[in-house]
Amino acid sequence: MDTKNTTKQFHIPDMDCASCVFHVEKDLKKLEGVQKVSVNFATETAQVEFNQEKVSVEKIIETIKKAGYTAREIEQADRQKDEKSAPMEHQGHDMQGEDHSMHAAAESDKEIKSKLNKVIAGSIGSAVILLMDFFIDIPSEGMIALLIALGVLIYTGHEFYVRGIPIFLKRGRPNMDTLVALGVSTAFLYSSYNILFTNIHETYFMDATFIATFIMLGRYLEAKAKGRASQAIKKLLSLGAKMAHRITSKDKTEDIPVDQVQKGDHLIVKPGEKIPVDGIITEGVATIDESMVTGESIPSDKQKESSVIGATINGNTSFTMRAEKVGKETVLAQMVKLVQEAQMSKAPIQKLVDVISNYFVWAVLGIAVITAIGWYASGVGLSTAIIHTVAVLIIACPCALGLATPISIVVGSGKGASMGILLKKAESLEKMHKITAVCFDKTGTITEGKPHVTDFVVYEVPKETYKEFSLGKVSPEDKKEYEKELVRYAASIEKQSEHPLATAITKYAVKKDIQTVKVQDVEAKTGKGIEGKISEHKIGIGSKKFLTEKDIMRCSELDKEAEKLARQGKTVLFLFIDGKQRAIFALQDEEKESSKKAIQRLQKRNIKTVMMTGDNEAVAKQIAKNVGIDQVLAQVTPEEKVEKIKQLQQDGDFVAMIGDGINDAPALATAQVGIAMGTGTDIAIESGDVVIVKGDLSKAVEAIELSEATLRNIKQNLFWAFIYNTVGIPVAALGFLNPIFSAGAMAFSSISVVLNALRLKRFRTITTE
Repeated sequence: MDTKNTTKQFHIPDMDCASCVFHVEKDLKKLEGVQKVSVNFATETAQVEFNQEKVSVEKIIETIKKAGYTAREIEQADRQKDEKSAPMEHQGHDMQGEDHSMHAAAESDKEIKSKLNKVIAGSIGSAVILLMDFFIDIPSEGMIALLIALGVLIYTGHEFYVRGIPIFLKRGRPNMDTLVALGVSTAFLYSSYNILFTNIHETYFMDATFIATFIMLGRYLEAKAKGRASQAIKKLLSLGAKMAHRITSKDKTEDIPVDQVQKGDHLIVKPGEKIPVDGIITEGVATIDESMVTGESIPSDKQKESSVIGATINGNTSFTMRAEKVGKETVLAQMVKLVQEAQMSKAPIQKLVDVISNYFVWAVLGIAVITAIGWYASGVGLSTAIIHTVAVLIIACPCALGLATPISIVVGSGKGASMGILLKKAESLEKMHKITAVCFDKTGTITEGKPHVTDFVVYEVPKETYKEFSLGKVSPEDKKEYEKELVRYAASIEKQSEHPLATAITKYAVKKDIQTVKVQDVEAKTGKGIEGKISEHKIGIGSKKFLTEKDIMRCSELDKEAEKLARQGKTVLFLFIDGKQRAIFALQDEEKESSKKAIQRLQKRNIKTVMMTGDNEAVAKQIAKNVGIDQVLAQVTPEEKVEKIKQLQQDGDFVAMIGDGINDAPALATAQVGIAMGTGTDIAIESGDVVIVKGDLSKAVEAIELSEATLRNIKQNLFWAFIYNTVGIPVAALGFLNPIFSAGAMAFSSISVVLNALRLKRFRTITTE
């Protein structure tokens, strides 16, 4: 992105339907310097990308206000506070979202309470008029009803007029509030005229007040439901720790706010506490509940050098950690960012709905005029024509159309975040159900990405050569101690290397509780092996090729065993001491526990599976056989992976690529759907349409199932919204609906869309036994 460009978010609380969204986006896009605009009706938010040299935040807010709406920059108050109080670059950064969330929550609570008060006032006024109309006769009841109705419309119906009439008169942009204001005003003005200037006692004050009250009741319930729908970000922000115990000297610590923790700080995490930031354990062990971030219910065991994620919960032990990622770099901050971006993005179907909604209100106004003229021309009288016209104006509900898609995306993306699945783009929701082929990287996706020792085979030393093969005081005669000494020598030399295979052997020694010793004269040969000296012994470990180069005495028994292990897809390392082959280590990067079941679930959906790896063919085929992959491509480069995906697409497949988000970035970008597998502390935010927080392949399948459930929910909402309007408006125009029932139906239509979306919170994945 150009450094002159920036992206800001704005809160627009008074949009009431999709046509409002359409007009705000249209006006903002006209501004010179504005690159991209996305307005979300469900979250009442606009996200604007713009060139700071050509357009200012103030100009954007002014444009929104000219369009007929109020607006404020979301982070404005937070930035001002930071400028005054944050000496460090990162200080307070990860609190901005929380401050806004708290501010927005307070605003929302205030708005909900205001709506409830308006409903109560409207209900009391409507009840009094109802009693006067049907049960109580009092002098001048018509005038009293007029005054009560006027009070209800001024207080309960205030926002209908403020939001609906000026924008219609000044800019010719009617919205849902315009329809309601015209409907209740028509009923009120006709009734007032009869009371003030004629002897006709036919009035519709009760209809006007009941309509205003019903619609406000609908908005009150809708606001409460929308608050529940958008809890995901609030919940994520609330996960973070508030304080951290920073080590200041050998025996001293200080308690500091978590936003003051800096990279490199050493922290103590006590039993049961939340981990303050992402980092590495430097001392101690722990069992950590990571479910709130990764969606995995089973706690993770951690030891020295293990990575830990901020906001996860420590078990019943203390440990010391080094802060590695703070502020906006933490997993939690990245998750919040991704969820916000997903909720601000638009599914393609929503863009069509926004356009339709823009013309919808004009269409309703046209139908209302035709209804009035038609009924009056039929000779039924002005009052009947008016009441049917009011019913048409009131029953139309562009609000349900506008909410149908964004409210499902808000709930679906929030549910995904709680499962450790981050849907980056709403567009991917409309694509994932089309997947017919899934391509996988092997290392880190299907397998753990961390080789470990599976076999350790020692040369059976003949009795007559025990002395020749002895290691110091340890003789081959004592097999147990001799094998232990061989592992000690191998681990000691491999400790000098950072190669994954070397790490596997040192971990094998740790697991066996075998201590390493000092090594001298270490010399590594890249891709072949490593050698050095321990006491008087010359030791080396490496590949078969390394042994040949060093002219090491071979052992036919070990060579045969090595060939057998290699055929099983394992990597074999040869240990030699003093020019003699002594033992072999077989290592393998094993499949993740979830891989086989995940692939079975895909195959049950008739999705073909393809594994693409740079590893050798024997290893690749063995892994594929173990997990049930349909097709294997071994020893392929990143470029060849891209070509394979293109070939599948040419053959008619809709392809998803599942990879690590770094090495597989080109393949992820080429596939129609890219699913990036995070590692827990690095969630690969730059790659893919979907990010799995922690690399569990079953979560990728769950992502497909969740996206399908969300898309299905969107379609249900749109179906209901369209059917409601296409049936309700003609029924009202034909005179079959009283305006009061129209108001109730209109309120219910919006609420039903939100409640249907909330069902996604109960989404459960389909498991395969």
